[in-house]
Amino acid sequence: MNKFKKIVDIIVTTIYPNKCLGCGKILDDDNYLCEECNAKIERNDLEKICLNCGLEEHDCVCKYNVYRFNSLITVFKNQGVAQKICYNYKFKKRQHYVRFFAKEICNAIGNCYDNVEFDFVCAVPSFDRFGFDHSGYIARAVAKKLNLPFYNNMLQCVKKTKKQHKSSYKERLSNVDDKYCTTQSISTVNVLLIDDIKTTGATLDECAKQLLFAGADSVYCVSVLGSVTNIEK
Repeated sequence: MNKFKKIVDIIVTTIYPNKCLGCGKILDDDNYLCEECNAKIERNDLEKICLNCGLEEHDCVCKYNVYRFNSLITVFKNQGVAQKICYNYKFKKRQHYVRFFAKEICNAIGNCYDNVEFDFVCAVPSFDRFGFDHSGYIARAVAKKLNLPFYNNMLQCVKKTKKQHKSSYKERLSNVDDKYCTTQSISTVNVLLIDDIKTTGATLDECAKQLLFAGADSVYCVSVLGSVTNIEK
């Protein structure tokens, strides 16, 4: 049986070789990035991150915002290699990238939330319930790695608004008012909320508000990418 599995693995890797998520270079190992892309990818320094807004301290925007979630980590800066990988995943629907994001998110959680005991994982939902659930797929993989329940439909998007990346800073904040709802009541739990891209934090904050209204004790957030917001726009 083991011999048969090895033969199958050889055939699969021959037809579908492991490629770097950043540049597409064929890799000889099980890594997700080649040495060059791994050296260039824009990870946030978790030792210097502001856990209130999720950005490195020199980019902190806390003085402009009051958030209802307890804490936020953004794993990568929204630029360069990290942006390319995340955008290819989201817009080209490369679902196999999920394992890379889950690994990086779990590493960040181990560094920043090591003293928090989570009760379940959920994700910022997409309005298109039949489309590519980009944040949901990542959250499911994170929950599996952390051996936690994944609440797939805990949050739902109930109205369509102007796309956040096309909106001004003030529009982003107002766009999400009452955009989400919870589907069930919960009781004094610590929730891990996952998103793909954090810009102003308005979406995460609105989702956290709904989770708190539903009975959550606290909401901790992680986003794959974090953008430095231009408050003036």
